[in-house]
Amino acid sequence: MAASIPADFGGDDVALSTSATLVYTASPRASASEPETVTVQNLHATAVVTVGASDVADESNGIVLSAQYDSVTVPLRSPGTEVYAIADTGTPTVSVVRA
Repeated sequence: MAASIPADFGGDDVALSTSATLVYTASPRASASEPETVTVQNLHATAVVTVGASDVADESNGIVLSAQYDSVTVPLRSPGTEVYAIADTGTPTVSVVRA
């Protein structure tokens, strides 16, 4: 599901930590028939990031993004759906883009 992208594709940068951090909340327009999509990209050269719901943990309960530009696109099918991310170490940054 995750795909390597050659460089930072822009978006809102969000600093993470080793605690789950809210990186995006779906707008009121998100629906099953017209999902809102958000792409989260790991910008750090060595840190691993895991993306998921509020129960995301270091390398579990979510989608693991390798270091250096690995990304995932998540369809959000209901308003207020929250996307979280957590780092395995330090305070790396992810880029968050709504499509």
